[in-house]
Amino acid sequence: MTTAALSLALALLVAPYRSRRRLDGLALRAPMPGRIRPVASAWGGGVAAVVAGLLAPIGAVAAVTIVGVTVFLRRRQSGARRRRGEESAALQSALDVLVGELRVGAHPVAAFDTAAAETAGPVADSLRAVSARARLGADVGEGLRCVARESSVPAHWERLAVCWQLAETYGLAIGTLVHTAQRDIIERERFSTRAEAGMAGARTTAAVLAGLPVLGIGLGQLIGADPLTFLFSGGAGGWLLVIGVSLACAGLLWTDRITRQLR
Repeated sequence: MTTAALSLALALLVAPYRSRRRLDGLALRAPMPGRIRPVASAWGGGVAAVVAGLLAPIGAVAAVTIVGVTVFLRRRQSGARRRRGEESAALQSALDVLVGELRVGAHPVAAFDTAAAETAGPVADSLRAVSARARLGADVGEGLRCVARESSVPAHWERLAVCWQLAETYGLAIGTLVHTAQRDIIERERFSTRAEAGMAGARTTAAVLAGLPVLGIGLGQLIGADPLTFLFSGGAGGWLLVIGVSLACAGLLWTDRITRQLR
């Protein structure tokens, strides 16, 4: 009963929102407003956590909480990597258009407008903001730096800001500078992709090592040692459960941190 309650609480806390939407679509009821559904999900998760806390020992609750936090952090990091890849690809496409417009002699403001029209998402909004800033006579380089502070790929926008500043200060051709920045961004993204692929083995190894204790517990349960009763009964077993889960989750997060720095 304790194990089932803990599993239910963890499932409610970390279940994907998209799956819950599919279940809502199967229910024979009117759709709830967009603002009510997240609140109801939060209340459901909170109630499940309270019930699990009342039924389970404190060590088991702490272990489930640590696992839930780890899953949340890793999902957030995965989402950040996905957004970074999408924005980087969109920016590279926009720079292709921008460089082409500048090479045929288009005004930089018009080139930014054309690139924004050919792109979608946050990159298009950022390009429109920079174009509007240029029309008003404001500092475009500072506008690009403002975009960089809110972007998931700030280094790319910083390079564009440096190119614009060099063109204004020394009278260099903005098209040539932007083309150079584009090539630099492409090469950096290629290196990042290769590093990401190279780190896939390390991340898989870390996940396998983190899951080995679970395999050991399962084997112990099969041979009749009953480790689950010992771990979920409180006392020394509960402390060992918390320590083991903490070390495994810390290893996963530390591996993510190392691989993220090597990109």
